[in-house]
Amino acid sequence: MAIQEIINTKTGEYGYQVRVKGQSRYFSIKKHGGKRATLKLAKAAEKEILDSLGIKSSSERTYNKPNIRNTSGVIGIHIQWRCYHGGENVYPYISGSWKDKEGNQRMFGFSIERHGLKGAIALAFAKRKIGRLHTIDIDEAVAILKPQLS
Repeated sequence: MAIQEIINTKTGEYGYQVRVKGQSRYFSIKKHGGKRATLKLAKAAEKEILDSLGIKSSSERTYNKPNIRNTSGVIGIHIQWRCYHGGENVYPYISGSWKDKEGNQRMFGFSIERHGLKGAIALAFAKRKIGRLHTIDIDEAVAILKPQLS
């Protein structure tokens, strides 16, 4: 939900603010006849903004290409180097995130040495598909990530 209750004790202003993808609207409780009526207006405004943007919910994310902060070039996974118990040897892993059946965010890591690069990516994408998250072709991901292992 993109609705936040605003309570400003210094000015005595109380209301609800709707924020969706850079658009914002504020509804004062005093002006709109109480908390319930104002919250109802805020929910209607949220639905109106979502409909105008063509998305189902404010938490819906549509990732079809990597954003600026993505350094691996593949959405949802990256190469992570791990060492065990302060040892000197460092091992490459495919790490990333997925969502379980309840919608909770979970992390995973698959050893590249144990599964091979293609196998680790396949396992990672299988986890992401469980959470209905975006994946690309495994061979394409291997081509993108292989130079990063050198």
